[in-house]
Amino acid sequence: MFDADRPITLCEQDRLNRSLFAKYLARCLLDHHDLDSLVVGLTGGPGSGKTSLINMMLEEIDVAASNLDEIEQPIILNFSAWSYSGQGQLIYNFFRRLSSTLKPLANFPQGARIIYLLELYVSFFTQKPVPQAYRMQRSFWEKLFFRNRESAYAWESGRDLTLVKAELNELLRQQKHKIIIIIDNISRLYPDEIKQIFQIVKSIGDYKNTIYVLSFDKNQVIQAIDLLDGSGGKALVEKVVQLPFEVPPILSEDLENIFADRLRAVLDMVPEGTWNLDYWASIYYSSLKYFFKNCRDITRYVNTLNFSYPRLRDVVNPMDFFALTAIEVFLPKLYFGIRDNKDLFTDLLDQVYRLDEDQIKKDRLRLEEILSREHDFPHDQIITLLEQLFPRLRRIYEPQLTFYHSDALARKLRRLCSPDLFDAYFRLSMQSGALPENEFKTILGLAKNAQAFDQALTRLNQDDRIIKLLTRLDSRVIASIPLEETQAIIIALFDNGDLFPQGRTGPLILSTAMRIHRIIHNVLQRYKDTETRFTVLQTAIAKAEKSIYIIVHELNEQSREHQEESDRFIPLDYRDLTTDQLLSLKKFTVSRIQNWANTERLIDHPKLLSLLYAWQAWSNDHSCRDYVQRTIKNDKGLVIFLAAGLHEAITEAAEKYEKNPAWESQLKHIADFVDPVELVNRAKAIFEDAYFEKLTEREQLALLIFLDLMKVPTTKLIPQTTV
Repeated sequence: MFDADRPITLCEQDRLNRSLFAKYLARCLLDHHDLDSLVVGLTGGPGSGKTSLINMMLEEIDVAASNLDEIEQPIILNFSAWSYSGQGQLIYNFFRRLSSTLKPLANFPQGARIIYLLELYVSFFTQKPVPQAYRMQRSFWEKLFFRNRESAYAWESGRDLTLVKAELNELLRQQKHKIIIIIDNISRLYPDEIKQIFQIVKSIGDYKNTIYVLSFDKNQVIQAIDLLDGSGGKALVEKVVQLPFEVPPILSEDLENIFADRLRAVLDMVPEGTWNLDYWASIYYSSLKYFFKNCRDITRYVNTLNFSYPRLRDVVNPMDFFALTAIEVFLPKLYFGIRDNKDLFTDLLDQVYRLDEDQIKKDRLRLEEILSREHDFPHDQIITLLEQLFPRLRRIYEPQLTFYHSDALARKLRRLCSPDLFDAYFRLSMQSGALPENEFKTILGLAKNAQAFDQALTRLNQDDRIIKLLTRLDSRVIASIPLEETQAIIIALFDNGDLFPQGRTGPLILSTAMRIHRIIHNVLQRYKDTETRFTVLQTAIAKAEKSIYIIVHELNEQSREHQEESDRFIPLDYRDLTTDQLLSLKKFTVSRIQNWANTERLIDHPKLLSLLYAWQAWSNDHSCRDYVQRTIKNDKGLVIFLAAGLHEAITEAAEKYEKNPAWESQLKHIADFVDPVELVNRAKAIFEDAYFEKLTEREQLALLIFLDLMKVPTTKLIPQTTV
């Protein structure tokens, strides 16, 4: 599924037409008859294919060597300097590898002497003794009469260093083997290690009959040496490398062919009928193709796509997702900027406020800040790509041009620019559903208009981000909002509160309703007198059409300030409202509850029981009981009423699958409105009727628990089935 970032190893895998050069280079190395050390340099940028070129060269050397006598076959040392980086022993490890490569060779005359001289010579630089395994084997008489004459260090041999190297070179000159030493990935080393490699090649290891093939990024090596010495990096590279070859960047045509081949497996996963070639061509050739500079870039991209697309293919537009993945891989800061600024890249709030010149200017500043996070890619090409993915940006960068964009069509095609689909594209992102500071400020700015702020909250609720907004509002930020704009916040919260997720509750966690109460309380405290607070709440209650429970909850919390037995009781001067004002709001809320009842919406409210209790407690008549009596006259109303009264018992039964004697106390919730005995026969009849099978699980549990608590014997006929 995923491709490792590995170079090719065989000429038959070559897709860049470089195998011919690799073969020619291999033959040239074997045909090189000059006994002096030769240094070949393969230079090029990251991912240009230097290692692949070396592998194809080695393949050709192996083929050619098979036709040579064993005495003439080349000796290959592929030294991975990067494996020893950071150990402070690069020179030591290089010669360990060279000695271990030469030691096992059978057709290597004077091999033991060569290895010993090699180790003796290097010990002068490494300050380490010649390993016991590489020392010359002494005769019995030498061991007997010259017990202390074994040379473990160069200076112990009593010989001049120049003479040691001269003897070593003479022995190597007599060999018919060529020693070819490959050192790849030099650019990845630390600056001091890079310089050591060139020191080995030029002075310590420039032996007869040796050929070095060095692979590195020339610019990086020059910069590393200049960092150490101040200058001279370019001169050193040119002095050491006698035969330089610049590995050219991969041609765009070749990259496109490789890209198409590597992408084929992902394309096979695209749902039928969703791929639009014209749209893809427009995205790819105008901007996306410039992301891919080498095969390594393609590997990174395809691996990321292979990970994420199979999991999201049924909910995203494939062309948009492929383009967004490229941004994620190559421009991660821009990717996070898009993810965290949904309102800027989609028309999330365009139905809320008009995109006038002032707003365009603000949005452009936000876009420029996000674009400034990336410096490695031309901004004009980024903007070209973004305008195709997010048509809204055309209004910001090219307001003089006319173009067609349909929200409905974008939603149908699952486009990234659709606010309803936007979050799905970032579902696998480590952080999703965030509410960035810029978007938060934009939403607060909409409080100038109550309707606009209400619509913004509706959008956030659809995006599952409303709790994040409430969390941000439940802070000192309330104090920074202009006072004249705070009423719009209360109106929107009262109108939408019932639609928000209830949230978890616990000793350390606030429910959504309690969070809203804290926000409203903080807003009310900014008004200096209770009369203004009363007017603000009364207006918000009057305008609330979509919610009713959140109003009841708020007034219940306000009541706790007035109850002496409450832990939140406070003196009159510190309360949000006076007792008369609170009573007036409760009576007004009763009229709103009655309106819900008259429009047959109350029966379907998930907080029916709480609303009935508020209605009954805050009214001076029997209107609530009359409503319950009317509701339970039909079977549906009866079942819903029982489910509301036994809500806690039903929830516990559904979770634990066992009865609890404490459930009996919940019959009080029913008895507070109607005598439970009056409901027994009706409940039993519904249970024993075939209608019972059509009820939801919670409704069935309501009947079962009620009949069990009332100790009613029942008979349930199970319909027979035929095979």
